[in-house]
Amino acid sequence: MTEAAHKLNVSEDVLTWNAHGKTVTVHCFANTQRAGTYIADAIAGSLRQAIDARTKAVWIGCGGTTPKPIYQHLIHAELDWSKVTLAQVDERFVPVDDAASNTRMMREALAPVLADKDHTGMNFLTLIQDIDDQAACAEKAEKTLRNLNGGEAPRFDFALMGMGPDTHYASIFPHNPVNAEVYTTERLVLPVQPHTDGSEPKLPRITLSVPAINNSRRILFYITGQAKLDALKSATEDTDPYTSPIGAFIAQCPTDVEFVWAS
Repeated sequence: MTEAAHKLNVSEDVLTWNAHGKTVTVHCFANTQRAGTYIADAIAGSLRQAIDARTKAVWIGCGGTTPKPIYQHLIHAELDWSKVTLAQVDERFVPVDDAASNTRMMREALAPVLADKDHTGMNFLTLIQDIDDQAACAEKAEKTLRNLNGGEAPRFDFALMGMGPDTHYASIFPHNPVNAEVYTTERLVLPVQPHTDGSEPKLPRITLSVPAINNSRRILFYITGQAKLDALKSATEDTDPYTSPIGAFIAQCPTDVEFVWAS
């Protein structure tokens, strides 16, 4: 643990610190297997509660390599998957069979419980609704999400999020022009343009807006490695979205944000 981390409040396997009036809570695990089991159980529990209370569950999940084992663990949960809908937090604007596609990864990891022509299962909504036009893709993805709730913004029962070492989340990156509107827009889905200086994002992307993510009953970020923990601690001291996306998100989020960290 870094010197900065040692100055935080430590209670068993939980780190906490104050940031701009918010308490940041990080559940710590010795390895990714234990962290993944904790998160998968948390997702399953939220989905089960939603089905019991409202007869259906809607949640959003992130992409990348870190959450894949979580999805693979989640398929063993005892749920009525036919009552569950999963949408994406964000996606690279690439064909869904591309090696860089999060849609492809999520479909492969969750295949045993996904609805297809052979069996009834979880409904999976990719953000890639039009691969020919990025703006049209975002508009069509938004319509698909609103159709879940009669034209209104859907309420998500769980949001599984990630954070990069540059403190980006979803496809909301430092110094990206999307920061000018992503926190205040009434839209649910926005196109994100790539950077031209070689930094991420290097590909065009599609992302949920901050108001869309805020409309979640539970928001959990999963990060791994000491570098990301240190980046999170530093970022929470800065609420400028152009320099510290995750710091800006925590400061404005109306829901308590949870973090799970694996060393």
